[in-house]
Amino acid sequence: MGKMPGVKGLYPDLPVQLATTRSTEFLGLASASGRLWADGKSGEDVIIGVIDSGIWPERLSFDDLSLGPIPARWNGVCEVGTNFTVSNCNRKIIGARFIFAGREADKGRPIEDGVEDYKSPRDMIGHGTHCASTAAGMRVARAVSPTGLAGGTAAGTAPKARIAVYKALWGPEGRGSLADLVKAIDWAVTDGVDVISYSVGGVTGEYFTQYYPMNVAMYNAVKQGIFFSVAAGNDGSAPGTVSHVAPWVTTVAATTQDRDIDTNVELGDGTVLKGRSDYDGTALAGQVPLVLGGDIAVSALYVDNATFCGRDAIDASKALGKIVLCFKDDVERNQEIPAGAVGLILAMTVGENLSVSHLNIPYTNVGNKAGKTMVSYIGSTAAPTATIHGAKTVLGVKPAPKVAGFSNRGPITFPQAQWLKPDIGAPGVDILAAGIENEDWAFMTGTSMACPQVSGIGALIKASHPTWSPAAIKSAMMTSASIVDNTGNIITRDESGETGTFFDFGAGLVRPESANDPGLIYDMGTTDYLNFLCALQYTPEEIQHYEPNGHACPTAARVEDVNLPSMVAAFTRSTLPGASVTFNRVVTNVGAPDSVYTANIIAPAYFEVAVEPATITFSAAAPTQSFTLTVSPNTTAPVPAGVAAEHGVVQWKDGVHVVQSPIVAIVSAS
Repeated sequence: MGKMPGVKGLYPDLPVQLATTRSTEFLGLASASGRLWADGKSGEDVIIGVIDSGIWPERLSFDDLSLGPIPARWNGVCEVGTNFTVSNCNRKIIGARFIFAGREADKGRPIEDGVEDYKSPRDMIGHGTHCASTAAGMRVARAVSPTGLAGGTAAGTAPKARIAVYKALWGPEGRGSLADLVKAIDWAVTDGVDVISYSVGGVTGEYFTQYYPMNVAMYNAVKQGIFFSVAAGNDGSAPGTVSHVAPWVTTVAATTQDRDIDTNVELGDGTVLKGRSDYDGTALAGQVPLVLGGDIAVSALYVDNATFCGRDAIDASKALGKIVLCFKDDVERNQEIPAGAVGLILAMTVGENLSVSHLNIPYTNVGNKAGKTMVSYIGSTAAPTATIHGAKTVLGVKPAPKVAGFSNRGPITFPQAQWLKPDIGAPGVDILAAGIENEDWAFMTGTSMACPQVSGIGALIKASHPTWSPAAIKSAMMTSASIVDNTGNIITRDESGETGTFFDFGAGLVRPESANDPGLIYDMGTTDYLNFLCALQYTPEEIQHYEPNGHACPTAARVEDVNLPSMVAAFTRSTLPGASVTFNRVVTNVGAPDSVYTANIIAPAYFEVAVEPATITFSAAAPTQSFTLTVSPNTTAPVPAGVAAEHGVVQWKDGVHVVQSPIVAIVSAS
């Protein structure tokens, strides 16, 4: 097969799985002074390809009454299948396809149609429907969760954008195959989408190994001018976990927003502890006995399992009429609601990040600190009691945003990775968007929910600036992002409360209105991306997987010269004295033709940063200018042992715009 015409390479198939509402208001799109919804015509006629688990087309978010004709350039189709007909497509959902050959090959058997999933574009697990409405859902008044929470007007970030559905993730687990996902991307390119929203998990570690075909497919899409937004992943806060690190895609971290859903626990001594779920508060009349799961195990052999509400581990007679406190972690466990219990509290073993979830019992989940407080209370009280209050929507929460504890983090950990990931942050916690089946609206949490917000914003910017490249749109978002929360402090980590860094939130929280008028952009195209591969020492044969006609690599290609809107300087501790890293950049003026920008540097601690020239002047005849930025260790304050990375920024200012780029200095042992 490898020698057949048109075959670039053979790669093993892989299983892949899944990686909104107050958020538009929190991001400034719905503000009275906002212009982007008007300037970008709410994304009308921009086509967003959503590669996911399908769509539930009957939701109001996908109504087409206020939309004009389908764009004439559209080449896609509306495929029919189980519970999905041509009439389920309209001027909003302008195309729908599905593919499952790779998934069935991975499973070794057919998908059970109508049982495991619908063999059609119809969504059985809700993920794709939620993501599609988050990116491009129409404005819908009086949206509210099934238990009356987070009421208001729901809208995607690009509410009039058109949606093209590519179902390549399948129930019940929300998994897909690499082959199917690559095919879905190829379909989207051929069909004529402008944006691809890809809330699908990736891999970390070595850059181009098993996931090589996916990077090629994403490159081919961006080469055609498609803005490609991807989820950073939900594997938690450990350094080096970020997935989807190719420089041609925009990798999105998840943050909180300034809305909480409080489902609090009140102990018998009057202590109130913050919790979160969608419990409506009607089933518990007041204080009831509180017990720790590990204290009512069926035997001493089951204490550890009972601590986590493990299956068949808790003595039902001892749980009868009580609220049971158990713990949860990231380990796959067969947890169950304890038989006989009248309520359940699940506490985090690590961290404080909470999200709305539902159980068929009075229930809430709390952070580790609250869990420890309850364990101490139970151990020090003869007859401990508690109640769970009904959920309430709380607005104006501070601090916000915070980096979600589940959101994957940088840095990229393999050699030569001198670029920043994730790229940008967006709300991804307790996002209310369109649901499936009997739920008009549903809460979901994950970088999967953050990704389509950026996809929609990309559609708005593309509508406002139709000639901008995907790199220009990404640059506009990154250089206008905010690294401070609504208390004026640097964005913190939800799991610890510690100050975050660019490895947590990328360039910062996306600010759509500012991104529409960024002042300057760092633009890139095909040549830049191929030179990036040259800098990674790709062979001519490997580069041909991306560019069949090949590419002549520069004599001394460097990652540091790839025109990204961020700069990561890698040092080793043994070479720190006298070392320096230089970056060459080109910026394009997209503001007033005659503009003068001056550099302002906030250097990473223990490092010095020099910019040459420190002032750049633009005119109609000279809309692009170059500069060089050099990072060097501070000779008067050596980098202390144990310091692995320090963060700073370069800001270009013209009196109107602040064009900010992250600078990160990494110090490795060798």
